[in-house]
Amino acid sequence: MNADLVYFAALQEKLTAMATAERPAIERAARAVADSIAAGGVVHYFGSGHSQLVAVEPLQRAGGLAPVNVIADPALSPVAPRHAGAAERVSGYAAAVLRTADIRAGEVVIVVSNSGINAVPVEFALGARELGATVVAVTSRAHSLAAESRHIGGRRLLDVADIVIDTHGNPGDTVVPLGGPAVGALSTVLGAALVNALTCRAAELLVEHHGQAPPLIVSQNTDGDAQRRNDELLERYRDRCPRD
Repeated sequence: MNADLVYFAALQEKLTAMATAERPAIERAARAVADSIAAGGVVHYFGSGHSQLVAVEPLQRAGGLAPVNVIADPALSPVAPRHAGAAERVSGYAAAVLRTADIRAGEVVIVVSNSGINAVPVEFALGARELGATVVAVTSRAHSLAAESRHIGGRRLLDVADIVIDTHGNPGDTVVPLGGPAVGALSTVLGAALVNALTCRAAELLVEHHGQAPPLIVSQNTDGDAQRRNDELLERYRDRCPRD
């Protein structure tokens, strides 16, 4: 079988495994998100390196929730991978990032880290919990347990989060063997699918449990009124979710 077809088959297998095995964790996370939004809170996303791509995915997304705040530190950006790879190992850096984030008690912080072993995501999760937030980890359990923690206390993201959602990714992230190093990373695709699935269930719970219409963004590329409706909705969260 060609390598592209092997990749698609592996992706389908991982998505099915995640959808089946992680149902309880997704439900707990979705309930926490729905409860927080119903009470006037926002959902915070954080990631470093390529995991930041997943954290950015729900920001002002068509079909996504409006009260989303992405904490995307430039030093941890995937567009500078060598810099981000070094920065995310620095103990104490997360405290500086947390000082710029308006995280409040009762809100949800979703920390994305495929490996979950570096100092920054672990310390960010710990700091968010100290602020009274519910921390949801999006991580590969297999990858995390196969690697040595770089946190000063030897902890992993999955050790410190309130809710852990396993992406079922492989150690090393890649899935297609070619005789030497494998090819075909899965973490971004799996993480983005998970974030959108979580959004779907949280929106549903806002209706079912809270009797509230979910504050959803619509595509601005549909009808002429979409942009105005989105602007009015986002204006409600301007102080908590910067738009620029």
